Amino acid sequence: MALLSTTCGWCGRFANMQPYGDSASVVAASERQEYGVIKTEQTVCRCDHCGRLSLVLRRGNATEVYSELLTVDKEEWLPASVSGRSFDDVPPQIGSVADEAYRCASIGAYRGAVALARAVVEATAKSKGITANGIANKINNLYEQNLIREHVKEAAHEVRFGGNSVAHGDLDGLTSEETEEILMLMSEILEEVFQSPARVQRQRQKRLARKSGEARPSSPDAASSSVRAGGVDFSF
Repeated sequence: MALLSTTCGWCGRFANMQPYGDSASVVAASERQEYGVIKTEQTVCRCDHCGRLSLVLRRGNATEVYSELLTVDKEEWLPASVSGRSFDDVPPQIGSVADEAYRCASIGAYRGAVALARAVVEATAKSKGITANGIANKINNLYEQNLIREHVKEAAHEVRFGGNSVAHGDLDGLTSEETEEILMLMSEILEEVFQSPARVQRQRQKRLARKSGEARPSSPDAASSSVRAGGVDFSF
């Protein structure tokens, strides 16, 4: 079979995955069609980087049950690779939930991801001392207190709508693309409230420190030096 590669669910590295064991692959299921066979095969593979074993399930078309797949329609690795996102300038108790939302999305747990995104928005408002009843009022208070701009307020409400759909049992139709959009909007809120102000503050501190250093003489002689020649002082 062709060489496989993926992000290893054990070590998190994108690596070659070599078929491991006596049999390259085992047919898990097959269905004969007029034009050939639709089959699912499972293969044990060894990661070239960490050496651990993973299982890959591949589904596609083949000419016969035991022939190689001509096309691959679906590929699933176990354990799945889980990827999150770090939010360094966000309070840890909020950033960890945002990271968890991205991790849920990376393994297809879209409803969990969107529900967590909603929790991040509400927790962000609470961290700023906003205790209004209901998440909608909290979002509006963030805007009224000039903590977010108007378009970011609308982004927060879109995250709220998505989370409410999950919380109220409207579970159909949530796609990976929609989940990704909701998480991006969640990230914009964290950017507006925490991350951008933190970057501004760091730059301000660097500028003031540099200015203070330039104003401070490097040595006593540097503050005022003079040369006397011919009875005239030349100060510099």
